[in-house]
Amino acid sequence: QDPEDLNKYLDNFIEKLMTAKSERQPGDKSPLVAAIIIPEDVVIVTRAAVASFKEQKMLIKIDKSVLPINIVGDLHGEFRELRMMLSKCGDPICQSYLFLGDYVDRGVQGVECFMLLLALKCRFPQKVFMLRGNHEDANTATTYGFYEECKEKFAPMGETIWSYFVNVFNWMPCAALVATKIFCMHGGLSPHISQLEDIETIKRPTIVPPYGLMCDLVWSDPDNKHPGWALSTRGISYTFDDDLIKKFCRAFDIDLIVRAHQIYQDMYRGGYKFFAEGRLLSIFSAPNYLNYKNDSCIVKVSATFQVSFVVFRPINKSGKTPAATPKKASASVE
Repeated sequence: QDPEDLNKYLDNFIEKLMTAKSERQPGDKSPLVAAIIIPEDVVIVTRAAVASFKEQKMLIKIDKSVLPINIVGDLHGEFRELRMMLSKCGDPICQSYLFLGDYVDRGVQGVECFMLLLALKCRFPQKVFMLRGNHEDANTATTYGFYEECKEKFAPMGETIWSYFVNVFNWMPCAALVATKIFCMHGGLSPHISQLEDIETIKRPTIVPPYGLMCDLVWSDPDNKHPGWALSTRGISYTFDDDLIKKFCRAFDIDLIVRAHQIYQDMYRGGYKFFAEGRLLSIFSAPNYLNYKNDSCIVKVSATFQVSFVVFRPINKSGKTPAATPKKASASVE
C-alpha cells in the first residue's frame, strides 16, 4: 500500500479502537469494549506489522533520544485496561512505549489488544516498540485461549485469521537495549549469551524453540532458591540467581534489566519487584489478573535515567476505576 494511504487507514483504525464504548453483558463481571475488527483489518494490519518487524533486528537498540519511555509488561487480553494506560501515560505521538510481550491468552480481548498495539507500532515506528513474549507462539497460544478466541470472533475464517497472527509472532524481536544501559526482554537471561550481538543472529521467521537462547529470553525467571542456573519448574528453560544477574550487568555494562513474565504474591501490591539489589526489575501490567486482585504498573524511564512507576489498581466494588498512582522508584539507573 501507499504509505500515506496506510497511515490514514491506521489513524482511523486506532481511533475506532480507542473510542469504542464499553458494554456490560448479562453475567459479565466487568464490561468489555465493543470494538469491531473485521478480517480485512487483520490482513492489512498484520501484513504492515510483519513488514515493520522485518526492518528491526532481533535485538532492538533504542537510542537515548527516544527517552522518556514507558515500559509495559504482560497485558493478557485486558483491552479496556490497555486503553486506560495509554490514556493516562500519553499518546504515542509524543510518548514512547516499549511493550514486553504477552498481549494475548488468558484474557478475552487478546485480538483487540494485539491489533491496537500492532497498529500503533506501524503508525509510530520510532515511538512504539514491541517484543515477543512466551505467549506470542503458536504452541502456547493454542493452549491458553487465543486460538479459540480467533476461531470464535472470525468464524468461519478463524483458522485463516489465526495464521496471520502466527506469522506476526514469528517475526517479532525478543529483546531491546535502551540507551545502551537498560536491557529488556519478556522472560530473562540465558546461559547461551556470550555477547549481546548473539541475539541478532537468531534467524526469523521462527517459532519459540524448546531450548536455547531465544527460548530463555521469553521463558526464564530470576529465582534465588537454587544457585546459578537451574532447571525451571515451568518445565522449560532455566532460573538464574542474583549473582548471575550482577555478573551479567558487569560483563555487558548494563545498569538495569527490565522483564515481565511473572506475577509474584509480593507484587500484588505495586505490580513490580526488584532483584539483585536493584539490578533486575520484574513488572506486571495486567491488573486483577485471573481475579488475583493485583495491582499492575508501567515503568517510566526519564531522559535523565530516573526510574519511576505508574501503578494501576484493580476496579473496586463500586465499579469505579481508581486513578493511576505515580510512585518514585527506590533505585535509579544513573
